[in-house]
Amino acid sequence: MVKKVIAPEQEKYDVIYEKILFNKITEAFSWRERPKAMRELGPIMMPDDEIALKQFLGKNWQDITLDIYVNYDDALFLFTPSAYAYYLPGLLITSVKAMDIAIAEDEAIVRAEAEAEAEAKAIDIALGRTRAKVRAKARAMARAESLAKARVIWDKKARIKDLIDKIVFWIMDFEKILSESHLFERWTTLTIEEYLAVKAWLIWITREDTYQDDEDIYQNDESLCQNDVMNSLISLDKLIDLAKQREKWRCK
Repeated sequence: MVKKVIAPEQEKYDVIYEKILFNKITEAFSWRERPKAMRELGPIMMPDDEIALKQFLGKNWQDITLDIYVNYDDALFLFTPSAYAYYLPGLLITSVKAMDIAIAEDEAIVRAEAEAEAEAKAIDIALGRTRAKVRAKARAMARAESLAKARVIWDKKARIKDLIDKIVFWIMDFEKILSESHLFERWTTLTIEEYLAVKAWLIWITREDTYQDDEDIYQNDESLCQNDVMNSLISLDKLIDLAKQREKWRCK
């Protein structure tokens, strides 16, 4: 697969848009306070659940890293709806930052490969290809090194994607939200501004092929990924409509 190189102008735009997106998310959730009740009442917690919750206790959402969200995601299922909503902006922002870092690293590898290939061709021409075998071996080693670096980046993107699939794509099925109290309590209590912030985040983090890893693209799963995103956006629009109806009822 041939990867495209991001133009400097696009990189500048991405940085600006990212700041706008983070401000939008932060402002939308700024009215929320860290709740005292962190977990829902229910069965006795398992040791792993207690460890997961302790990673969040006493911390503001700005202090939670993506590694905590990824490695202790059990806490997100145990949270009360207000706790879930409180820590949601941290999940949105840290996932974008991590994804953009992975994209930048991937981009750096593509550029380095292009530069190395150009340099190798220039040397071959200068030497009259008298050392073609030596150059071929060097190129093979360089490609193997690039592939190893790319694999690390694929793994980073896959971790983010798994987290989004597991946590945020609960909004993918609007009818399921209405029928399951656990989902209903989480996703029908957000404000219109919060829904719009989540929507802006979803559009950004899944833009073009950035949300997919290369294996998805090789396996032609692009359309499946796009359908998931589209269904989530449709569900968000329906949730926004519900929020507007609630506001009308309050005003009456």
